[in-house]
Amino acid sequence: MQDVLQQGWFERAGVRLHWYEWRTDGPAREPAVLLLHGLSSNARIWERMASHLRGRRIVALDQRSHGLSDRPESGYASDDLVADAAAAIDELGLGRPLVVGHSWGAAVALALAADRPEVAAGLVVVDGATTSFSRLMSWDEASARMQPPLPTYPDLEAAIAAERASLGDSWGDDLRAFVQAGLVAAQAGALSPTLTAGVRLQILHELFDFQPELLFASVEGPVLLAMAGQLWPGAPREFGERRRRAVDEVVELRPDAQVRWYESRHDIPLIRPAELAADVERTAIAAAFRSLARDAAALAASPRWDWSRPAQSDGDGWSAKQLLAHVSSTQAALPAVIAAPPPSGNGDRPAFDPARWNASQVRKRDERRPVELADEMRRGAEQIHAALLTADLSAQAEAGTFAGMPLGQAMERMLEHQRDHLAELRTALA
Repeated sequence: MQDVLQQGWFERAGVRLHWYEWRTDGPAREPAVLLLHGLSSNARIWERMASHLRGRRIVALDQRSHGLSDRPESGYASDDLVADAAAAIDELGLGRPLVVGHSWGAAVALALAADRPEVAAGLVVVDGATTSFSRLMSWDEASARMQPPLPTYPDLEAAIAAERASLGDSWGDDLRAFVQAGLVAAQAGALSPTLTAGVRLQILHELFDFQPELLFASVEGPVLLAMAGQLWPGAPREFGERRRRAVDEVVELRPDAQVRWYESRHDIPLIRPAELAADVERTAIAAAFRSLARDAAALAASPRWDWSRPAQSDGDGWSAKQLLAHVSSTQAALPAVIAAPPPSGNGDRPAFDPARWNASQVRKRDERRPVELADEMRRGAEQIHAALLTADLSAQAEAGTFAGMPLGQAMERMLEHQRDHLAELRTALA
């Protein structure tokens, strides 16, 4: 399947916003992925990563005053930016995507996922703030660090040379379009960033007052903190130590959050695109299982349903509650399937009898209420995320019904299994 780069615009509150989409020729797997870039960047920063992330709808938004989007003088409060991202999801029909944000974009992504969980299946924070900037530095320090003089370049080649010097070995000519997308014509034929000093100051004030530690608990889906293990040259050692403590504090508040530290500076999408894409894909799979648990919880919470109703039309199969128990037990077993080692000895694996295993697992859950079964699905999804972060999706699955398949493909088959049974369950209850 070859991904095709498309682009377009939509309008919200009088502001035209530009987007790119890397869209697969074949059927797209769910969830889609929405990408939000950082300050003084643009949507094309994701191009390298997107080339490694196949089979899903991948949309990158040029946030206002960046890339090819409009540049209004105001409208940079968190609520405005969240509304822009939510409008992109709605306008482009992304459903409930995994939201990935880099740097400033991570703050927007977190606010979106926390404030509007109905539109975000999960969250990936790519070297974004995990605690208030005011805990790490004073406003004077933050202002000095994040407000260097905005450059002006005589031509595109000069801008490219500056970016090449900044990225070093990570530079490639594939980034020329990324550099060009961040510039507009200035006086006397020169080029300057799309972001003005006044708008940057508005955004920095919002970032300085932002309190991410208050929001992580409200995200309804998997959370991955994808952090740069290297700081800028000359960064104080204490700053790095405080960053790591802040990440640890998020995990204390949100024990299911997963953390990955990359051998990279801040621009992970440019420096470690393949590694980041693999972790985004793992998190997208976990988000799909978590969404199933969310759907099951909504069914279980309703007092309307008769859970003793037959789930199969012939009347000889499971009841609705037994079918939910089967779905729940399957999801709870998947972390062990993901982590199963290759067989030892002569390579023979014991024959798997799915009918016998399923019947035994349903019997074990006979006394559980539907809400308890749905909660087991949620816990299973959390453990699936943790297991996937240490797994090779291209390696062979060593256990379960789809043993012998590449692990990533086996997980998609299991998602189809779970979705089909939940659809069957909805029909039975209705």
